[in-house]
Amino acid sequence: MADNNTGAIDPKTGTSGHAQTGERFEVAPENAHLRLDKKDERSHANALADAEKVAAVERAVEEKKKELQEHPTAIAESHGNKPSRGAVIDEQLIQEEKEELAKKEEAKKQSEEAHKH
Repeated sequence: MADNNTGAIDPKTGTSGHAQTGERFEVAPENAHLRLDKKDERSHANALADAEKVAAVERAVEEKKKELQEHPTAIAESHGNKPSRGAVIDEQLIQEEKEELAKKEEAKKQSEEAHKH
């Protein structure tokens, strides 16, 4: 194995680098791949477009995270697995809480209607 495990190790050579020559790959300097680097040579419009793209990806991740919190069994089912007992119980509890909140909201509306008349 290579002394420095900074990259993938080729199983044939036991080193990280080019398989035929054995030369190590060049490593990018520190902070070379910052997406929103002020000193980057991209135009302002391109930097803004990239920032919007990153924000859209982050929003999608947040939405998925929120959905998974509402449906704890979704991950296992999406992978074709049987959900764990804990995930099933969590989903049942979430459903019961939603039903209870809906009942309370309905009772609150009825109470407000009764007090109006």
